[in-house]
Amino acid sequence: MRRGLRARLETYLGYAWRARRYARTLPRPDVVVGSIQPLFTGWVARRQALRWGVAFLLEVRDLWPDALVVKGAISPWQAWPLHRLANSLYHGAGRVVSLTPGIKTELVKEGLPAAKVDVLTNGFDPELYQLAPGTRERVRAELGWGHCFVALFTGTHVEVTAVETIVRTAAALRDRTDIRFDLFGQGQRKPAAMALARELGLANIHFHDPVPKRRIPELLEAADVALMTLFKSPLIDIYFENKLLDYMGAGKPILAAMDGMQSELIRRFQTGRTVGSFDYEGLARLVAEAADAYELLRAMGANGRRLVQERFLMSDILARYADVIEAVAERRADRIPAWDPLARSNSRCS
Repeated sequence: MRRGLRARLETYLGYAWRARRYARTLPRPDVVVGSIQPLFTGWVARRQALRWGVAFLLEVRDLWPDALVVKGAISPWQAWPLHRLANSLYHGAGRVVSLTPGIKTELVKEGLPAAKVDVLTNGFDPELYQLAPGTRERVRAELGWGHCFVALFTGTHVEVTAVETIVRTAAALRDRTDIRFDLFGQGQRKPAAMALARELGLANIHFHDPVPKRRIPELLEAADVALMTLFKSPLIDIYFENKLLDYMGAGKPILAAMDGMQSELIRRFQTGRTVGSFDYEGLARLVAEAADAYELLRAMGANGRRLVQERFLMSDILARYADVIEAVAERRADRIPAWDPLARSNSRCS
């Protein structure tokens, strides 16, 4: 891990150096936007903003060095200079954009004023979900799903998404021939998950290659429920996955084995049912209950669709992002309220 981290750091530093040299050839802008991670590109952005004498907006996509310490990639004392660099960027920005609600929570814990941090997540594009009549029947026939109850997972197969939990869920339901599990995606944990399925002799779980984003709405339309699983981490609350919005936008009830903010959101807005991370027996119970009494979950799917349409529309999020950039550039960011799609109410201000 440490060799891999060293190589990544060398790549990041090299990129930051080239970005700094290139930035010095550019004309003076109205505002500089820096996106992290890694931290070094944020440092370059802030240095250039100071050099030009313009405002600086920071976008935070992940938490460094906190995530590195949690993973054991570096020790707390090695993280100290990175913490200082991160804090200088947070407090030196005219406004901070957090890509997840959980990241904002952690930044506020670090002493950053909540009013300075906007939560601008990935958004939902309703045009992708305007499907032709008969899509469900066509896709189910194409994939050979027949009359089975289909539990679908789409996304990366990595340590974070804990797809082995789905494999063990399928094992717990191996006698339910009316239920099948289909996973679409790629990642470094996929071979291990497939090997576990073979070891357990499972015929009710099927792994598929990744598909283009435009294909996801069709797959979700054809499935019955959508699955989410997540590992355990002290930073579990910072995760806010694209698939969460995809699932809700498709109007699918979500069945999840995960802790953290995403699980709390599912419960708060009643968009599905959840158990704890790695609880494959609990997830198997949820899938079986859904297959036996699906009508009880239809309202949850409708709740999810309503939530993304009201709070996570891509057009609204992009418009708000533009508002924030303009306000930072004009040095009036302190006069507009922070945006958070999960707050009770929001309004655009200019």
